[in-house]
Amino acid sequence: MGVIVLGSANHDTSVSMPRIPAPGETILATGAASGPGGKGLNQAVAAARSGASTTFVGAVGDDEAGERLRGVLIDEGVRAGLGVSERPTGTAFVMVADDGENAIVVVAGANGDGAAITGEAASALASAGPDDLVLAQLEVPLDAVLSAFRSAKERGATTVLNAAPSRPLSEDQLALVDVLIVNQHECLDLAGAPVGGAADAAGAPVVGVTDDAGAPVEGAAVEGVADHAVADAAPVEGVADDAVADAARFLAARVGTVVVTLGAAGALVLSAGEETRIPAFPVTAVDTTAAGDTFCGALASRLAAGDALAAAVPFASAAAALCVQRPGAAASAPRLDEITELLATRA
Repeated sequence: MGVIVLGSANHDTSVSMPRIPAPGETILATGAASGPGGKGLNQAVAAARSGASTTFVGAVGDDEAGERLRGVLIDEGVRAGLGVSERPTGTAFVMVADDGENAIVVVAGANGDGAAITGEAASALASAGPDDLVLAQLEVPLDAVLSAFRSAKERGATTVLNAAPSRPLSEDQLALVDVLIVNQHECLDLAGAPVGGAADAAGAPVVGVTDDAGAPVEGAAVEGVADHAVADAAPVEGVADDAVADAARFLAARVGTVVVTLGAAGALVLSAGEETRIPAFPVTAVDTTAAGDTFCGALASRLAAGDALAAAVPFASAAAALCVQRPGAAASAPRLDEITELLATRA
């Protein structure tokens, strides 16, 4: 069984600093580095290093950065279905604080070229079947993702969506998803949970799930949640945890399986009417840039291998725990033997 990852590929510039600067503030950096990134490429590398036969579908520019990314995929043993766009290769600028937290600005470039991506996806999916898994994110045009998922479903393949960055999705769109992976903020956004009266630029309430006509579908009613900072501050205990759990239940009623990553608090899994908490591996984070991507790629690799969620999610958690202990994006993904060794400490 193979993993086909459709998503973004970027040339990352990472800058280390004592802390993330406030608006209008200048901070002296302590170092800088460049390397491969993008949610799609990161997840493809993580899946391959976790042992899966992996294909990556995306788009790059006709430039030096694009050739470097193609070379990275080849070196990682990932089959590269890269459309060549007239736009430049995507770029990301990553600020990494000493405590491991980060802030990222992305210039989409070729990642926004839906036509280039869709053409490559059609080729990659032509031979897909029930033994394959298609993993996508939302850093590329939504139409390209939906087209790939429709093709995957027609061929009986499993579809996995990492709904990041979060954006409104209709119930029909969610119906194309077999497994939904979100962090707690994305979970609240997508469910349309009322988080302190959030509004869009036009002042309209932020609601995640819509019906076929684009009208909001009522989200999970949650009391007492002020904003995302509160939810992030108390991810397991108390009201904030209830908010995320309620939002996850709302989404699970529309998608067969929902996995919510909770950082140091582990993961919440909802599937077949059951809810399971998976604890995280306690580690000291150096760089959290690709933690979520590593989790997604590792999870996809084990689901593609036929593992049940009860085994696949702890595997993904171990991979993410190893990832955050080293700098970089794609380069920080651990290899299978490392993950297996960490998993053995929990046996």
